[in-house]
Amino acid sequence: MTEEETHFDARVLELVRKGDEEKVSLLKNLNKKILPSQLVRIQKNDKTVLSELFLPKWVKWSLLQSWASKYKLAGKGNECVLCSEKNELGIDFNNNFICENCFVRLKNLK
Repeated sequence: MTEEETHFDARVLELVRKGDEEKVSLLKNLNKKILPSQLVRIQKNDKTVLSELFLPKWVKWSLLQSWASKYKLAGKGNECVLCSEKNELGIDFNNNFICENCFVRLKNLK
């Protein structure tokens, strides 16, 4: 778990301890309030997305970034069955995509 994820989880835990169920519910349902395109912009540190979001004042940018860090950036290409990373270069083997990096590692094991 990274420091950013710890920040979000710590904030949720703090609100649970205080018994503020409304704020906890809002944080747990952020994925329903934020579009995928906005999520990508948050991950890229584009603060102009704040003007498009209808969130309470207590939701700070650092909290949004720590929440967004839990999700992977949408990349181009296929998802590798070995490392779960998106990559454009690789091979299809038995209807499964293996990225170039994993293929090279497997090839060097011989």
